[in-house]
Amino acid sequence: MTSERQPARSTESGIRRLRRLLLLELPAGQLLILAAAVGAFWATSLFDWEFVTGRDAFWEFPQGTIKASDYDMAEVLAAYFYYIQSSWHLPLFHISALGTPSGTNIILMDAVPVIALVGKLIRTVTGATPNLLGAYLFLCFALPGVMMTLVLIAAKTRYALATIVGAAFANTMPALLWQWGHIALEAHFLLIGALALYLCSLQKRIWSRLAGAWAAYLAFTYLTNIYLFAMIGIVWLCTVTQRRLNGLATTRGALGTGALTVALVTSLVALSGLFDSGSGLPFDRYGYYSMNLLSPFVPQESGLLPGLGGVIDATGGQYEGFNYLGLGLLLVTLLMLPSEADWLRRNLRQHVALVVALVGMTAFAVSNRVFASHWLLFEMSIPHINWMLGIFRSSGRFFWLVGYALIAFVVVLGFRRARPLTALCLVGAAILQLCDVQPLRAQIIGSVAAGPSVEEFDGTQIARLISGARHVEVVPSMQCRRNEDQARANIELMLATARANVPTNTVFLARESFGLSLRDVLRAPFRVDEMLLTSRTAYCEQEVERARRARRPGDVLVLLSDQPRQVELMPDIICSPLSWARYCEKKQ
Repeated sequence: MTSERQPARSTESGIRRLRRLLLLELPAGQLLILAAAVGAFWATSLFDWEFVTGRDAFWEFPQGTIKASDYDMAEVLAAYFYYIQSSWHLPLFHISALGTPSGTNIILMDAVPVIALVGKLIRTVTGATPNLLGAYLFLCFALPGVMMTLVLIAAKTRYALATIVGAAFANTMPALLWQWGHIALEAHFLLIGALALYLCSLQKRIWSRLAGAWAAYLAFTYLTNIYLFAMIGIVWLCTVTQRRLNGLATTRGALGTGALTVALVTSLVALSGLFDSGSGLPFDRYGYYSMNLLSPFVPQESGLLPGLGGVIDATGGQYEGFNYLGLGLLLVTLLMLPSEADWLRRNLRQHVALVVALVGMTAFAVSNRVFASHWLLFEMSIPHINWMLGIFRSSGRFFWLVGYALIAFVVVLGFRRARPLTALCLVGAAILQLCDVQPLRAQIIGSVAAGPSVEEFDGTQIARLISGARHVEVVPSMQCRRNEDQARANIELMLATARANVPTNTVFLARESFGLSLRDVLRAPFRVDEMLLTSRTAYCEQEVERARRARRPGDVLVLLSDQPRQVELMPDIICSPLSWARYCEKKQ
């Protein structure tokens, strides 16, 4: 009898040990250390030390993998170098040496102002010119899991395994990996951190410290990227609203807090120079860079189901709405939702503001032209507000927050009842997710390993030409380019002048207005295309006319076309070959 009980007790003891292992709870500090270790391991699998420190050949002319991002990383790098070598002044992010004669605000170049500020401080103190963008990107891929752990802690989920699973899902979000090429937009960890701050804000009546934390968080996000700032601003608004609905704040208190936060952030926007008349026109068409209705659910760029093909894109711009959730996350969501339907109904009211916002952001991502694969299901005409919605033309990005909220949701619910079997299912789903994103991971690794692509100009000749220049005028500039060769040549010249801190007229902006103002748009919203074309034509004609005038010693004119012709230049201007182009200087 004793011998029969012994194996039974041993089996029961083994099950208890397995349960303790799967459901081991740790203090918050240890959970964050665990998440940081997972994130560092993941980021190290993508980037080596040379990349992180900015010394890799990749940074000679960095290029991403997302469609239409050939010059985006180089644009950010040029803005960064120009900014950290400029003097301290107001507006804070306006630099006069780029896009002369009017100058440029680096926020309009999709730069990462907060990183540029840090780089400028380092240069001011040490005189060194560090490239911090590699370290920033390392953090972008290491920190999502840490922020997701903060969400779990705020939701009172303290299991070590939940931290590992949550970090694995957050770090490997397909939309994050897919965005390789848009440096500022890689900071998805800020979206997850906003969810953690939201949950903390609903647990305490004392609001003063949290209100200050929100103001600082919004300011930091604004100094990272406008899209992320808009999404996190929505979460902040949900927080203030939900506190009022939950009885944690009075109407007067909510309005007062909201007004003060808006005032503080608006002051930062003003100091940054974004309200200046020289700022680019932010409007564009809405509905082109949208999210396909099937994008979150149909495997795309999948490592587990590669036969299903690439990105679903019905408009030519829906690559910006790539929001495939991953096979692991989809499967575990299907497992959790039916079993927790009653709990959801009981607790929905406590988060109704956020739920409504997430539904609204999904609708905004899909846009007024709803596509399922390549079929247009319906289109809602909104001509009077189309350009206003186009402030955020890549509307498909607004689903990102929904994806991270879904991760938090399934992990919290999966560990709510502390069942070992459910925990094992979540671990299996995280492993599936890791396998599913391997093609996206390989694209990033391959992009870094490939280094700079073939150059239009000889780098040594360009460096020698610029080293003795006081100003470089490019015609046509990036603003007036007519073909791909001219575009690539402009970016190479802009990077070279940025490293040497030599002023230039050429600049690559996310939005070009050519002097068109908001007032012009509001007066004639249906003639924006025509007005932009007219303004661009006038701008480019003035550019050619400036090139014809007498130049000062030290000015270099780089001509990427036959305009202006040699006979149209002043007699003392000498032109010489520069690969397939020309460069011209005034006789000494």
